[in-house]
Amino acid sequence: MLKIAIFNHKADVGSTTTTLNLAAAWQRQRQQVLLLDMDPQARLTETYKHVGLDMQKHLFRFYQSATPLADLIQPLRNGLQLIATNNELMHLDSQFGRGPATLKRLGEGLAQLGETHAGYHVLIDCFSGIGVISLSAVFASDLVLVPVSTDYLSIHSAVKVDKALNALEPVLKRRVQRRYVLTRADKRKEMTAEVEQEMRRLFGDEVLLTKISEHAALAESGRMGQHVFEYDATSPGARDYLALYFELQDVIKHLPRAAKAA
Repeated sequence: MLKIAIFNHKADVGSTTTTLNLAAAWQRQRQQVLLLDMDPQARLTETYKHVGLDMQKHLFRFYQSATPLADLIQPLRNGLQLIATNNELMHLDSQFGRGPATLKRLGEGLAQLGETHAGYHVLIDCFSGIGVISLSAVFASDLVLVPVSTDYLSIHSAVKVDKALNALEPVLKRRVQRRYVLTRADKRKEMTAEVEQEMRRLFGDEVLLTKISEHAALAESGRMGQHVFEYDATSPGARDYLALYFELQDVIKHLPRAAKAA
């Protein structure tokens, strides 16, 4: 079971859009994909709330009543599967603390899920802040994908994420594998090239070659409660996320064995 956390300290960088559309790109390769909404703002859940989700099945029940993750999975009409969330997740640290037991619990739950759902790919839409919720996802993941919108504030946020991940490594006893993907890119704007240049200076080959450009289909598909391949599979946005999928396949092949088995 491959687990990818989509995470940035900064909001409004396209994390939910990336989670959903990357999952859809994976599914188009005829692979089983589970979306895990780990953001108390529940944007990913809201995308599909209109299709009749059972909102009593939400992630906080895994923590509150030890409900197995397998019992919280809900199939979506497009073939993806979702574990929904709500704003109760915001109380995770106040109710269960900030210690290792809380931070490791999601990873343990996903390991149990992997016994019955081997071969699944889990994409986690993370809370945009560095705290128990987001770090729980990092602890559980094989790879952290950091969306970085092409503006200068996002560079500072990416640096904060990098420092947070580095600080976790002595606890995890492993390198936290991470890649950065530039989002909301507009090749007509000089700032896009400047942000990309600075990101590559800071993070080198950890910045992916694929960039997600600003396309109307990405915004419109989300508003319609669809991923971009449902809305317009021939759109530039769909092509960008398919390119991101293929680039990540090479990254995944070269993950350390320990990370793959995590």
